[in-house]
Amino acid sequence: MVRSITFTSIMLRVALTVAGVLVVSILLYPVAYAFLMSVLGKEGIFLTSLSQLEEYGVDPWRYVQVLRDPEFVKSLVTSLVVAFLTILISVIVITPAAYGFSRFRFWGRDSLLYVYLIMSQVGGGFGIMATVALYIFLLRLNAMGVPVLGNMFVLPVIYSSGLVPFMTWLLKTYFDSLPKELDEAAFMDGASWTTIVFRVILPASRSAIIIITLFAFMSAWGEFILANFLGVSTLAQYIFQTAFGARGLELPARFAANAILFAIPTIVIYVVAQRYIGEAMRMGAVRG
Repeated sequence: MVRSITFTSIMLRVALTVAGVLVVSILLYPVAYAFLMSVLGKEGIFLTSLSQLEEYGVDPWRYVQVLRDPEFVKSLVTSLVVAFLTILISVIVITPAAYGFSRFRFWGRDSLLYVYLIMSQVGGGFGIMATVALYIFLLRLNAMGVPVLGNMFVLPVIYSSGLVPFMTWLLKTYFDSLPKELDEAAFMDGASWTTIVFRVILPASRSAIIIITLFAFMSAWGEFILANFLGVSTLAQYIFQTAFGARGLELPARFAANAILFAIPTIVIYVVAQRYIGEAMRMGAVRG
């Protein structure tokens, strides 16, 4: 009986391991394909022998060529500025809002929280209609003399506003887990509410703030539709234009190199913030 249970346990572990390796391989296949295409080229990706590899060769300098492209560098700087401003606005706006929902009781509080929850879950066709409506609104503002089109500083405001509902809920749940004695001690020492939020609660919520930073960065870094509508040359728009835009279809290897470079910051941030993400999620799930 014991041997039967042990054998079953071993077979289950082997099956789970095989399934895990299979899932990871499927997920990593596009990345591996893009990387091989970037260094081998369109023809080299289908090599079947080492002799063919010597014929086509490996060209890692394609990444250097991409980084030397002035338009790539300009688009990269634009995306970094937009991402940084999105993070800054998100933290400044969401932190006090989440603190207020967590610590204070006021008329309409629960209703507003439910509205936030609904807004954070709405997507699909409604999200597309909202994007079109927003674009029409921005066009009218531009016609009235407000510089909207081509203005990269408009994007952080839009991106951060889209993060407010969901991230306010998440940060409020985290604030609920913090002891109120922190607030009371600071308040007794004469600290203002601004000081309590940004100098007491904010440092104690490092994990949750890192999650806000991650979501804000992802929202700004990977977004393409609004940036394309407004004519802001972000890195996502640059990659699209190099593939199918006004420049015409470029070599697939160059496009693959652009895609790999585009993905590197996101991968680095996820690796660095992985521990904090798990900690914040556990706090929110266990004590929320």
